[in-house]
Amino acid sequence: MLSEIFFKSQTVFFFLLSLVTFGVVTATEPAMAARCIVIDKAKGTLIMLNDGKPVADFPAAFGLDPDSDKQSALDGATPEGLYFITYKKARSRFHRFLGISYPNLAKAMRALEQGVISAEEYKRIYQATARSRQAPCDTRLGCGIGIHGGGVYRSFGKTFETNWTEGCIALNNKDIEKVFAFCRPGDPVVILNSRRNLYGIIRPFAQIKDVNGEGMPNCPDGICTYQAELSTTLGRMVITVNEGKDYSRILKVTVYKDGGGQEKPLLVIVDRNADGHIGVADSVEGPIAEGRTPDAVYELARYAAIKALRNGNVLNPGSRPRPPKGEGPAVPNAS
Repeated sequence: MLSEIFFKSQTVFFFLLSLVTFGVVTATEPAMAARCIVIDKAKGTLIMLNDGKPVADFPAAFGLDPDSDKQSALDGATPEGLYFITYKKARSRFHRFLGISYPNLAKAMRALEQGVISAEEYKRIYQATARSRQAPCDTRLGCGIGIHGGGVYRSFGKTFETNWTEGCIALNNKDIEKVFAFCRPGDPVVILNSRRNLYGIIRPFAQIKDVNGEGMPNCPDGICTYQAELSTTLGRMVITVNEGKDYSRILKVTVYKDGGGQEKPLLVIVDRNADGHIGVADSVEGPIAEGRTPDAVYELARYAAIKALRNGNVLNPGSRPRPPKGEGPAVPNAS
């Protein structure tokens, strides 16, 4: 199976289990579990977590398009999803710089599905990810995304503007000093946009369920299935997304008791067009749904997912890069 990254409830603790599907096998390795960075684009904040508890939070600025998830280089958007600190650069164009592992495999899979990158470009990103290396910078996804200084508001002539980067996360210089000292290569970075519906929130974190021996996605009948898991206050939440080449989408949320057994689900939500509204073609069932309206149950699940992401409680199939030696790869800063 795909390697699993466990962000335990209240204690962000990682184990790199195995990358058997990706053709890489590693020994069980405890990661630098205590530290985690959570960035919520809707709130405009960066939070430092230590042992699952907030240490500090800072205002943050994003790309020129602060609301969209990054789809390609030069689109001015800040990427969403699960990333890791890849390197630390003490001197950069914008004071300190913390590189993050963009593009990750989830982003490459989505780009392949949408025709943003070719199959050969996807294979190159896949191979770099499997070897815990920086993804190539010469695809339409770009690279060089990170957390840096320069100010939440920046002077452009006579005006001060926020959300001014090319896709990076910008902090005030005094704040990036604290984040720079706090982080280590390999530490997780969760970037979400809590303003979205549940599909929009979770899609950047979801990995495709089925790949072949070369890492290429298997999408029977043109339908790709993606999945992500969260450890929430409701229980273990498994979110499955089916996406067709005709742009059809189906979102399914299944909640189990923590422990991962084969017990009957506590909640099952099926949103057949992933629009965030429970209509006549959709369904909601399970003990958690009893006594609540379908839309209220959906919002309950959405809130639980947001809270889990903000606490770093992600169970996400994907590979965690090993901390690189030295200051990091020579890749350009995107902003």
